[in-house]
Amino acid sequence: MIRPQIKKQKIEKKFQENLKKGNHIVTNSGIHGRIIDITDHFCILETITGKIKLERNIISKELTQLRYNNNNIIDYDKENKK
Repeated sequence: MIRPQIKKQKIEKKFQENLKKGNHIVTNSGIHGRIIDITDHFCILETITGKIKLERNIISKELTQLRYNNNNIIDYDKENKK
């Protein structure tokens, strides 16, 4: 694999490992919600219309910091530049 692809995969893997209950996220398909339960492969997402069970790997962004200005959220891009 090309170096940038490997770097991107490492960032995505770290992001997936650090997901936790209560995080507000967006999926690859654009569904917004809050994680109410999470396992190794699946998570249950609470949306406006109800609850959805999704595979963990389709989560693309975390919005907790953007929506609630929470300083405890890790910025994965900054951490990689160190």
